[in-house]
Order: sequence, then C-alpha cells, then structure tokens
Amino acid sequence: MSEIAAFVSSSGSILVPLTLLILGLIGLIYGADKLIDDTAEMAERLGTSEFIIGLTIIALGTSLPEVFVGIQSVMYGAENIAIGTVIGSNIANIGLIFGTACIGRGIYKRSVLVKKLPTQKANLVSKKQYIPLLLSVFVLGIFLRDYIIEPWEGFIIFAIIFIFLATIFKDKAIGVELPEEDNENDDRSKLGILMSLLFAIALLFIGSEATLMGATGLALNLGISEAIVGLLIVAIGTSLPELAATISAIIKNRLKIIVGNVIGSNVLNIVLVVPIVAIFGQGKDLIKLDPVLYNQDFFVMAAMTLLFASFLWLHSLRDNFRKPLKTMINSSAYSFIFLYFLYIIFRVTI
Repeated sequence: MSEIAAFVSSSGSILVPLTLLILGLIGLIYGADKLIDDTAEMAERLGTSEFIIGLTIIALGTSLPEVFVGIQSVMYGAENIAIGTVIGSNIANIGLIFGTACIGRGIYKRSVLVKKLPTQKANLVSKKQYIPLLLSVFVLGIFLRDYIIEPWEGFIIFAIIFIFLATIFKDKAIGVELPEEDNENDDRSKLGILMSLLFAIALLFIGSEATLMGATGLALNLGISEAIVGLLIVAIGTSLPELAATISAIIKNRLKIIVGNVIGSNVLNIVLVVPIVAIFGQGKDLIKLDPVLYNQDFFVMAAMTLLFASFLWLHSLRDNFRKPLKTMINSSAYSFIFLYFLYIIFRVTI
C-alpha cells in the first residue's frame, strides 16, 4: 500500500491522487448504501433480525482485512503486527465505530438496543451473546500474560467460535421485524441477495483502498509530512469501511446492524486471527509478543469491551430505572468516542 501511495504521489500532479480520492469516496458511499439495504432485505428473507446479519455476514466481511494481515504476518515473521491489528481494530470498533453511531443519531432515542415487539419482549442483545464477546477477551488475556502464544492456546481460542455460532442459532429471531408491505425486490433469490451483499462489502474495501491511496498521495504532493499522513490519514483510512457503513446505517435508521457488526467483528478478530498466528507462526518456535501489547493495549481493549457490554446490558434494563439514572446511562454512550481519541493521543505521545 505504501509503495502504491508513493508511486501515486511521485506522479508530480495532484490529478491522479485526486481522481483516486473521488472515485474511492463514490465507491464507499455506494457500497455502504447497498450494504445496508441488502442486509435489511436478507434479514427479512431469512426471518431473522438485521442484528444477526450484522453479527455474522457483515462482521466476517469487515474482519477479512485482519485475517489477511494475520496470514501475511505469519509469512513474513511479523506476528506482533497481527496481534496489534486485532487489538487496535477491536478498540476502534467500540470506540470509533460504535461511538460515531451514538453521536450521529443517539441509539437510545431510536429504540435500537431494545426492540419491543407486540407479542414478546425482545432485547436486541441477549445475555447469551455477551458470552463469546467477553470470553474471547478473557481467554486471550490469560494466554498473553506470559507474552507467549502457543499452538494449543490457538486451538482453544478458535474453539470459542463454536460458542459464538451456538448463541447465534439460539437467538436468531431476536428483534425480528415483519414487513407490513410487499418488498419491491421479492423476485430476488436469497443467493442473489447474498451475492449483492458480498459485492457491497468488496466495493467498500476497494473504495477504502482507493480513498486511502488518493488521500495519502495528495497529502504527500502537498508537502504534508509522512508522520502526519501515517497518524491521521492511514489510521482513519483503515476504518473507512466500517465508518461508511455506520454513516449509511445512521441515515437509514438501521443502527442495530452496527451493534451486531461490532460484537461479531470483535469476536471473529480474536477467534480467527490469533489462532492463525499461534498455530502457523514462526514454525516450531513460540510466538513472543511485545510486552507493550499486553501491558497497555490489551487492557485498554479489555476495559472498552467490558464498558461496551455493560452499557448494552444497562440499556436493556433502563425502563426499570428512575429518570436521572436513565439520563446518565444514555449520556454515557457518548463517552466511547472520547475514550478512543484519548487512547490514540496517549499512544502517540508516549
């Protein structure tokens, strides 16, 4: 990516990077719009909630870059990069993505976290779905405390995916909304919708790469330092797919997709990427991790995950609280993005 960005910036004209930037943004906007619409249609066809689709298909799609980083890190003996990417991505998902959703619309005002149906009480996030989220972080923390990740530990972490799948099958009808009118796209098959959904995910990543390359090349052409490019443009650029989907979901009032994506992506990042590193990394040698990843970044991720789960749980119980406490719980949603940028400032300055 950096070589391509350098080539783009070496063209001597801002026309090439500017064109890439514009085309990338168009791809991002169209891909995000299509992703949200296809997710809603898929949920209706399967008789399940948008949350579950976000928890599975979209979460897997947005976790693929981390999986590819894990594979490449094993090939080049840079396992710390893969583990760092997992931890950093999980922090960004909660702080930046979920935080943006909270600020953009106000989740509690739209009854996104708790969806009441006429015939039953249906919490969007059941207690079962907290299990793989919290368990994956807890087990990873236990295994990383000696700064070594062994192959057998990778197998145990991977096994958590079966718990994750079990909670999905048990709660697949959470928050289902039955359409009252006929869908205009009823002639589309489930396979057609799935292919369209995968195309939207691919378009998001192609658009994000083009946007990132264009922005980086444009910045370098304008004489902006590589340090600023790395800290701001690249850091934000790697989160563009999720951010684009978040903004589109806010506009379409489909925020439950974001909650599902955050939970599913954070679980899959750990249970897919870490086992790849543990089992296939450095041949027969044990993977030795940078102590900073555990002593600082992991604990930030663990704290953010616990806060995220606590917020969802308290929000599901908010009808039982008095108004001042309700207001406090609702207002706490906006702290996620503040904590994220506080973490970024801390990591940049130390």
